[in-house]
Amino acid sequence: MRFIIRPAQSSDCDCLLAMIHGIAEYHNVLKEMKINVQELRDDGFGEKAAFECLLAELAPEQEGEQGRPVGYILFFFGYSMTAGRMVNVENLYVHSEFRGRGIGTRLMSEAVKLALAKGCRELKFIAVDWNRVTTDWLQGLGVRDQTQASMWHCFELDEAAMRWLAETQGGGRAASGGALGPDGEWPSQTPP
Repeated sequence: MRFIIRPAQSSDCDCLLAMIHGIAEYHNVLKEMKINVQELRDDGFGEKAAFECLLAELAPEQEGEQGRPVGYILFFFGYSMTAGRMVNVENLYVHSEFRGRGIGTRLMSEAVKLALAKGCRELKFIAVDWNRVTTDWLQGLGVRDQTQASMWHCFELDEAAMRWLAETQGGGRAASGGALGPDGEWPSQTPP
């Protein structure tokens, strides 16, 4: 079975969102999904695209199924204080019936080619620790687990915590010399 890799287009957003829902369901975060097809179109294919996406689909000779999307890789570019230009892979997904055929590796390879062409020197990819299939596969590609190797941890603020920080810390304790307590929390107010 042959497949092709191509840049995703705005018209692919319905099937792209369905695959994003597939990976969210696998990770038990489907209820946390906030994006919709229109946001995906605007954010990835508008004038100021926030991400790039490659789509894997069955090759034209697959009678009756040609053009069927079977996987995707979604990534965006950033900057690293140590490496300079870098790429962050947000999602890599292949439908379960097509796994083990090299599609994920090809998607990753094509994204890396694009990143290298843009001068990137580093790729970051986050995977949950219970997903041993993915973490083992990534290590097989030469990806280092920085959580263990360098003691780096990945932190994030959700929208509610971002709003709390923006609204309560702009001119409060941080500006007046306040400090975090021994438990890493602000002594009086804490985020939601």
